[in-house]
Amino acid sequence: MTAETQFPNPPARIHLIGIKGVGMTGLAALLQAQGYVVSGSDTMESFQTDEVLRSSNISVAEGFSKSNITSIIDAIVYSTAYAPNHIEREAARDLSLPEWSYPEVLGVLALSYRNSVAVAGSHGKTTTTALLAHMLEEGGIDPTALIGAPVTAWGKNARSGSGDWFVFEADEYQNKFQFYAPRHIIITNVDYDHPDFFKNEAAYLAVFAEFVKRLPADGTLIINGDDPVSKSLVKGCSASVVTFGEDKKNDWQLKNVQVKEGVTNFRVYKHNVLHGEFSLNFPGKHYALDALAALVMADKAGVSSKIIGRSLEHYRGTARRFERRGAFGSMVVIDDYAHHPSEIRSVVRAVRKGYSERRIVVVFQAHTYSRTEQLLPDFAESLGEADLVIVPPIYASAREDKGRVDHAMLVAAINAVNPGHAVGVGSLEEASLVAKKETGKGVLITMGAGDVWRVADMLIR
Repeated sequence: MTAETQFPNPPARIHLIGIKGVGMTGLAALLQAQGYVVSGSDTMESFQTDEVLRSSNISVAEGFSKSNITSIIDAIVYSTAYAPNHIEREAARDLSLPEWSYPEVLGVLALSYRNSVAVAGSHGKTTTTALLAHMLEEGGIDPTALIGAPVTAWGKNARSGSGDWFVFEADEYQNKFQFYAPRHIIITNVDYDHPDFFKNEAAYLAVFAEFVKRLPADGTLIINGDDPVSKSLVKGCSASVVTFGEDKKNDWQLKNVQVKEGVTNFRVYKHNVLHGEFSLNFPGKHYALDALAALVMADKAGVSSKIIGRSLEHYRGTARRFERRGAFGSMVVIDDYAHHPSEIRSVVRAVRKGYSERRIVVVFQAHTYSRTEQLLPDFAESLGEADLVIVPPIYASAREDKGRVDHAMLVAAINAVNPGHAVGVGSLEEASLVAKKETGKGVLITMGAGDVWRVADMLIR
């Protein structure tokens, strides 16, 4: 895309390269709702978004090919996972078709809404975005939303509304922030990640700092006041700053968190005055903090405490975020996207509180070789809190297909922390066979950002 290029108007034909990616699937649905003719292509691999695309009647070519790109297409939108030498991107240039990246189109879309809200942060983005969209929906604001996972209540990860609010998940990877100019930003936390792109913590923090600086004076920055790194971003921000967290110095405070049998109850105080008592059908303090971040923005949008409370009770979650998939024998099966040590620790501890009498078995599939190598000791410590960890090979993706570490090294690191608690396997199928030997009362969590969710399918099938 050049500075002079404008994204075409509907009913233009838009082809999405890498359409099965969750963000791309959501974008495809929003473009379709706006009147575009949408098609796409991707690998033949099964994705959890396949059903979303089928139900939306979006044409998807299985497998990348030059023949997928024809002159009737008006513009190409590509996943940032695919470089300029990708076969379909080369075919698009041969036909002089304009190319737009996913974040570029998302940024253009956000500009058409008076109140655009970017939900950013290292952990909790998807849940916070989904909760906020749900609160605004129940509050009658009719928002448009793009979430990083299918929302259970919608059956998809995007919602096209008629209101002037647009809520979207903003991913920091590859500095996608540079394409966004929202009016409001929520930052859940900042915890170093993506070492394949950000070479050190300073580089990682810098993209958040630049993002915040671009907020308009009439905008809002909602940050986790318990996180010193997040608080450091306030410098240079001209927008109104609102803090949330457990510390009494925060503008909005989380108190009296109680987790029992999969439910989290908590109180919220605004400037030390009780704002409400709330209940969420997901276990863990991290869920309460995500809900609080969303609640602060919903309150600014004019949604009452009563409606927010009702929306939290009705919230059914998203795919791959503490998703209760079913059971086999006496084992409850939960699937979760946790792929960073901080997230793993939060999930395992939430299960310890919510299912205190049960054995915890984790099937963990590491995602990206560079992250596994960089954070290996932290992975070992967090996974070592489970009773058993079954470790299949590291997920190889378009982003990284090889590295200097393997899953055997992760198994050894876990066992060094908690001897005999980790076992390596050669495939997801073998992982399911090992898991099936667990016959006692317990919770099995399939965990990771790859396709480890397939193990849950195998177990409950």
